[in-house]
Amino acid sequence: MKKIFFLFLFLSQLVFSQEQIVKSVLLDSVTVTGVKEGFDVDEFIHYVKTDTTFYMSFKYLRYFSHKYESELNIFNKKGETIGILKKWGMYYSDNKNAWVVDDSIFDEGKIYTKKVMRMIRKNQDTTSSIYAQINKLEGRYKYYTPEAFDEVFFPADTIGVSLKISNGNNENESQNMRDAKTVGFSVGSDDTEQNKGKVSRKLAVFDISMQQYYDYKIDTTTYKGKNCYSFIVGVKKHLSKKDLKKALVRKIVSYFDKENFNVIYREYVFSYKHWLIDLDMQVIVHTDYFRNKHIPTDIYYKGFWNVPFFKAERAEFKLKLWDYRLD
Repeated sequence: MKKIFFLFLFLSQLVFSQEQIVKSVLLDSVTVTGVKEGFDVDEFIHYVKTDTTFYMSFKYLRYFSHKYESELNIFNKKGETIGILKKWGMYYSDNKNAWVVDDSIFDEGKIYTKKVMRMIRKNQDTTSSIYAQINKLEGRYKYYTPEAFDEVFFPADTIGVSLKISNGNNENESQNMRDAKTVGFSVGSDDTEQNKGKVSRKLAVFDISMQQYYDYKIDTTTYKGKNCYSFIVGVKKHLSKKDLKKALVRKIVSYFDKENFNVIYREYVFSYKHWLIDLDMQVIVHTDYFRNKHIPTDIYYKGFWNVPFFKAERAEFKLKLWDYRLD
């Protein structure tokens, strides 16, 4: 009986949360006309929360061969570039396994660790154990940011691929990767296993407790010649500094193709200051269609983060993806 009561309470909260959002959604004049003609705001919000098209576009990225070009810039406190890493190459996939072949890599400045050189200076001994240590450290990044992007886009080893949407229990993925996928592909979800500083709840922009900090707006726009609905979640204007600190997600912008409701553009802006964590990030993803497949074409990241046991990092990352081979 107690379980049934809590289940009923949980479902009631979900329904109430949905109703509250629908009541607070701001509509432009064009969309208001659409509502009169049968546009259902409640259904639209439900679709936003349950959308899988954005996730599938990234599944296609992993599943199909394509060319890539990337550029990573590392900055110091003054905003000056102190490291550059560029890559050009081919991502190969046989629809079961995938691997990356870099055609060219260019680096300049502070990208790779200097530990190797320090070891050489300290140890003139040329024993095999010293060389083994040097080989182990060879090519290691000085920063975590390029490691993170390598894990997502440039895996060092062959990986398995499929078009099946996983349940998030992939044992080969790090916890950080699973949480990043949840945040990136499920708008407003708090289904993250890490909950330091109640961070996961702060990601749930549709939760009743978080709705007081946000405006929700449905609009219409044109993107790459396609008619779209835009859905914008943004922090309310004139929030106090105290309340602003509670809104980790500052903005989420999604463009839905009116023809099929695929998410063909998305932008995230995060800002969070906690005594343990300090971050400011912007992520923009552009997608397009190729032979009826919905695929990412350009990804942009710019951000700053400072967490315990790591040096603060400021970076910008640009990734261009093209020539998909949909065999």
